[in-house]
Amino acid sequence: MKRGESSFFDSANHRIVRWRSTFNGRCFSHLCCKVYAVTHHCSRRARIFSPALLLFYLRFVILSSMRDNIKNIFYLALFFSSLSYSQFPKHEVRAVWLSVASGDWPTSYNVEEQQSSLIEILDKLKRNNFNTIFFQVRPRGNTLYRSEIEPWAQQLTGVLGKDPGWDPLQFAIDETHKRGMELHAWFNVAKVWGADSPPQHPRHLINAHRNWVRQVDGEWWIDMGNPDARVYTEELVMELVTKYDVDGIHFDFIRYPNSSFDDWISFSKWSDGMERNEWRRNNITIFVRNCYTQIRTVKPWIRVGSAPIGIYQSINGAQSVFSGYETVFQDARRWLREGVHDYLVPQLYWSIGEQQNPNDPDFIALCYDWAREQYDRQVYAGIGIYRDNVINETEKQVLATRNAMMKGQSFFRYGQLPEAESQLRSVYRYPALIPPMKWKDSIPPLPPEHIVIERNERQEVIVQWSEPNVASDGEKPFRYAVYRSTTEPVDIRKAEHLVTVVSSSETKFIDSKASVNSKRYYYTVTSLDRNWNESVNEPMTRDVTMELSRYSRYPSVPVLAQNVPNPTNGRTFISFILPKQMTVELKIRHTTEPQERLLMKGVKNSGVHIVAADVQPFSPGMLEYQLTAGGVVITKVFEKK
Repeated sequence: MKRGESSFFDSANHRIVRWRSTFNGRCFSHLCCKVYAVTHHCSRRARIFSPALLLFYLRFVILSSMRDNIKNIFYLALFFSSLSYSQFPKHEVRAVWLSVASGDWPTSYNVEEQQSSLIEILDKLKRNNFNTIFFQVRPRGNTLYRSEIEPWAQQLTGVLGKDPGWDPLQFAIDETHKRGMELHAWFNVAKVWGADSPPQHPRHLINAHRNWVRQVDGEWWIDMGNPDARVYTEELVMELVTKYDVDGIHFDFIRYPNSSFDDWISFSKWSDGMERNEWRRNNITIFVRNCYTQIRTVKPWIRVGSAPIGIYQSINGAQSVFSGYETVFQDARRWLREGVHDYLVPQLYWSIGEQQNPNDPDFIALCYDWAREQYDRQVYAGIGIYRDNVINETEKQVLATRNAMMKGQSFFRYGQLPEAESQLRSVYRYPALIPPMKWKDSIPPLPPEHIVIERNERQEVIVQWSEPNVASDGEKPFRYAVYRSTTEPVDIRKAEHLVTVVSSSETKFIDSKASVNSKRYYYTVTSLDRNWNESVNEPMTRDVTMELSRYSRYPSVPVLAQNVPNPTNGRTFISFILPKQMTVELKIRHTTEPQERLLMKGVKNSGVHIVAADVQPFSPGMLEYQLTAGGVVITKVFEKK
């Protein structure tokens, strides 16, 4: 290959296609838009999608575009690697910010109306195949829950500190869980009041601890360099965590307002010789680290994340004088790297296309920039549909996040969501499960028992099942997933077969669609634990059991079975037996590529353990998985198709 050339393998003609590594003045995002158009056309017109056929079309798009000035061939390779599965992923976070401060909810002071409108919001999200809501619980130094530390939010009654007579957060949690969805408590950290008149309530931070806050451009911000102020905020977070069964804690405004923030007194007292900008970044990280450690100790299943500034540092396609790292001292990627955050939702509130001015960075360039820095955690794209130039390309932006291999999307904010519904129907056509976080828990629950399917007098299909026993980690299902297919057995790997997700309190699903459709359907149900690990379906359970059946009793040393299925291009299950309680590490890696992932680490009890592993991000080829337990190291290999 000549210098300056790049290539990809064209499976349609079984040959290497080479091109000069330049674009003719067109940015990468423009090429991607052409590719989207071809991809979307093929997926809508053909029931069976052929990657070879797609490449046949794409050859003309790409070869006509590549002439002068390419900058990121890596992006293009990553883009192609995701085309085969990006249309309808089975695992994806689909979230929305429900803003109290911006007026999404509540819209009146009447309790009945507040409750009914919140139910209506959740029903609409469920119908549109969302699975997560970021529910604002601390808008501006006030709360939407019963706190002993801070006053009730004035949005509930019109009066700051007035008891509304009910608990909105508890109500929202109950209703969200009924629908098989997650609620993350959206917690504004440093910005504690807006530009309107200062609050008069004595328990508000501005009055209770006036020396902890500073006014910047009319708004009030807490001084994160003051250790007492940080501890106060940490205690407020832990009050929320211990009192409420939230699924996640979602931090916002977890930063400084700007570089001119008046914290000279704090810096003089507590900088301990650090450079000022690095000291500020460290103050935020200390808060993040302390919160994560405390939350993990009390409720290890809670997902901890935040919504950082969309530009971490300036890159090609996103040049800006305002960045998270340099301007507001927010080192969000360090939090992922250190393992003190489970996810990030960077606020990528811009449109697709070549950057024309400092206020118009390229959405796609930012997607790939964040996707490269996930550190085996999860990154979702924050999409700013409140902007006209963004809401008009909602569908394209969702597809862009999938092709960048991000783990989901969140929309700011709910008030604009109805205008985007028509675009979302095509990309959210089927429900999706939330991606499990394997570093928290990788052991799937046991599958439901006694699945029974029958029809009622209206010819609706009734699917019923029984709760299984606890899994090897002591967990019972937290939710159930119901699947439907026109073929048997039901392939639960396909998103189009997923019908709904229900709470564990439900052990029955009525399918009204079957009464108006003459097709013959087959059904199955799986269990989901709190971390969204999914039970192994029956054929795979049988295969795993056969792998371990030769052991009539627990062996004297750890035993590692061959994974099932093998080969695989998606999810596979790894099982092992421990003779006694041991410290265990299970990891998977590519044999020829620098790709590795930790699946499990910690102390595990004796018995059979089954771990679900998603190998989709790995390159095709031979992979190996290694179990280290009790001083014994066992390695097995399998094929990634």
